[in-house]
Amino acid sequence: MPVTGIDLVQWQIRIAAGERLPFRQEDIAWRGHAIECRITAEDPWNGFLPSTGRIEHLEIPSGPGVRWDGGIAPGVDVGLFYDPMLAKLIVHAPTRELAIERMRRALRETRIVGVDTSLPFHLRVMEEPDFRAGRLSIRYLETHEAQLLGDGFDDDALRRLALAAALLEEERRGRGVRRAAAETPMATRAGSAWRWRSWRWADGG
Repeated sequence: MPVTGIDLVQWQIRIAAGERLPFRQEDIAWRGHAIECRITAEDPWNGFLPSTGRIEHLEIPSGPGVRWDGGIAPGVDVGLFYDPMLAKLIVHAPTRELAIERMRRALRETRIVGVDTSLPFHLRVMEEPDFRAGRLSIRYLETHEAQLLGDGFDDDALRRLALAAALLEEERRGRGVRRAAAETPMATRAGSAWRWRSWRWADGG
């Protein structure tokens, strides 16, 4: 949406309180373009049903014109009994075309492991030709369902899923090693260390 620098919510409240607008329509100038994507814990390829789980890994995009308003962190449990929205990803740029590219980059840089999210759906919207050209209506999602929700995951999404699976497997193995070390009796560990040192001395090390 175009950015005007005017706080619409503030002026709604002030007008409701009886104030008059100090400016006219022709006084309002555009100052660039902004796009917001609501990142939710939902499965786009399963009717946008809520997704639950624990946030295992999180990477937040950054850079000029990129804003992340979120309330999640690694270790946070996402349940069924609250709004599924995890964060708002917002970008600003001088033009709509640049804002779309900035949002596309920000979406690709975002990593959330542990729950299904709307990230791949938003990325498809940013890459869809009619959206990029501004050919929009209130029936946009209905008329573009096949392009936005068909065919499952693209190659880039599959690569991200493979990376996420590798990270989870590495973390699982790490927990197993730490647990085994913690459960090993101290005497056994001390004996092993003593035998290792004895072998080193016998070997001249």
